[in-house]
Amino acid sequence: MMLFLLGACVAACVPQSPAPTSTSTTSLPAAVDCTDHSPGADLHGCDLSGANFSNVDLTGANLAGANLVSAYLYMADLSNANLTGATMSNANLQGTLLVGAQIANANLSSSYFFMANLAGANLAGSNLSNANLQETVLSGADLSSANLSGIYAYGSDLSSANLHYTNLANANMQNVNLSQADLTGSNLSGTYFFGSTWMDTTCPDGVVQSTQCFLT
Repeated sequence: MMLFLLGACVAACVPQSPAPTSTSTTSLPAAVDCTDHSPGADLHGCDLSGANFSNVDLTGANLAGANLVSAYLYMADLSNANLTGATMSNANLQGTLLVGAQIANANLSSSYFFMANLAGANLAGSNLSNANLQETVLSGADLSSANLSGIYAYGSDLSSANLHYTNLANANMQNVNLSQADLTGSNLSGTYFFGSTWMDTTCPDGVVQSTQCFLT
C-alpha cells in the first residue's frame, strides 16, 4: 500500500511542462517607399506631385492611385507601368514611354504628351480633356469611354485604337491616323479632322469606311 501511494504521489507531483507557445511567421507588409524610383517600384498611392522623373526608368512600376499632378516625366520610361486611377493633370509627359501601361480611370487633363508613346496602353474611362497629344503614338490603345474633349492631337497615331463611346467633342484631330480605329458610339461634335487618314475606320454609327465619318 505504501509503495502504491508513493508511486501515485510521484506521478501527481511532477511539475507539468508549460504548453508550447505558438510562433507566428506572419509579418506586416512593408511600408511603401515613395523615394524608390527604380524599375518595378511600388509607389501606389504616393504623393509625387511636382516630382522630377526626367529620364527615370520606372518600367513595370506600380503607381496606381498616385498623385502626379504637375510631375515632370520628360523622356521617362513607364512601359507596362500601373497608373490606374492616378491623378496626372498638368503633368509633363513629353517623349515619355507608356507602351502597354495601365492608365484606366486616371485624370490626365491638360497634360502635355508631345511625342509620347502610348502604344497599346489602356486609357479606358480616363480624363484627357484639353491635353496636348501632338504627334503622340496611341496605336492599338484602349480609349473607350475616355474624355478627349478639346485635345490637340495634330499628327498623332490612333490607328487600330479603341474609341468606343469616346468624347472627342471640339478636339483638334488634324493629320491624325485613324486607320482601322473604332469610333463606335463616339461623340464627334465640333471635332476637326482636316488631313486625317481614314482607312477601314469604324464610324460612330458602326459603318466601316475609308472616308471621313459624318460629324454628329
